[in-house]
Amino acid sequence: MQVKEILGWDIGGAHLKMARIDARGAVLETRQFPTPLWLGLHSLAETLGELQARFARQTLRHAVTMTGELSDIFPSRMDGVRSLLELFARYFEPDSTVVYTWKGGLIPFAHACERRDEVASANWHATARFVAAGVGDGILVDVGSTTADVIPFKSHRLCNRGGTDQERLRSGELVYAGIVRTPVMAIVQRVPFDGQWQNVAAEYFASSADIYRITGELDEADDLMPTADHGGKSVTDSVRRLARMLGTDPHSRDGAAVWQDLAQYIAERQLDMIDESFSRVAAGQARHGERAVVGAGCGRFIARKLAARHGHRYIDFNTLLPPVAFEARQAAVAATAVAVAQLARLEAHT
Repeated sequence: MQVKEILGWDIGGAHLKMARIDARGAVLETRQFPTPLWLGLHSLAETLGELQARFARQTLRHAVTMTGELSDIFPSRMDGVRSLLELFARYFEPDSTVVYTWKGGLIPFAHACERRDEVASANWHATARFVAAGVGDGILVDVGSTTADVIPFKSHRLCNRGGTDQERLRSGELVYAGIVRTPVMAIVQRVPFDGQWQNVAAEYFASSADIYRITGELDEADDLMPTADHGGKSVTDSVRRLARMLGTDPHSRDGAAVWQDLAQYIAERQLDMIDESFSRVAAGQARHGERAVVGAGCGRFIARKLAARHGHRYIDFNTLLPPVAFEARQAAVAATAVAVAQLARLEAHT
């Protein structure tokens, strides 16, 4: 039977993202599921089982990439790659599956375990490769719930200096700064509050989701993780958690503006963190004419801010996709799943 649709899979440590595209490249659907691997593989297994039941009657091609192997549930990253591949193969046919590597692109599932070092955390490469093919020259800034990827490309080819997570952390192409799961204590150690500077608690009392909820920039559809105190997700709840970082509670005399200002200050510091890496990456890339910044991920509003700060043209990931009757915002949130599916589609036509 002819394969009419491709499913792209991005198996992360906190989320599973899935994208379904047709033979023309139109994005028919994207989904994001909470699958916290540090608590065990059961949530991922249950989600894959539910999706397998849904697609059981269809002939599909699958394209897989991952970062979940870094989860500390696995004794090593290589064990993580093997475990995640084995789990996927329980639910979907390996002969219909290709796996993405950061050195060789898509390879048959049967060869993936032999090249686990190239399969590990290769999802950034798939996104950047797809973006570079459509844009030409620029820098991809893909900001998700946990990390940010800053990947340069020129003449439709990637110019990354790092390949592994360790190499990318050294080069600045990987930043552990996201808009949902980053602890506030990892962003700032001192803040201005009530007219004075003060230290913040080195405790996981609040996360970046609280910050962007208070600033109004967080789309609640992107916050699938429990809060630091397993409490509610209203602005009032986020203010309470943020106040605890200062060793206090919110009081009526404080007023909403006090917490808005504090959240905005912390958001600016996280922007500075990503900008430091962005500037390092940009400095190593020869510039001829205008540089484009391509934004992807649930936090791509940060990419837009970086483009404005540096006077670069901003391109949204969604504009690189064929127009269809689909909620475009969702495609950019699952950009890597979309990208790996698109690469598999293009490969099948060559």
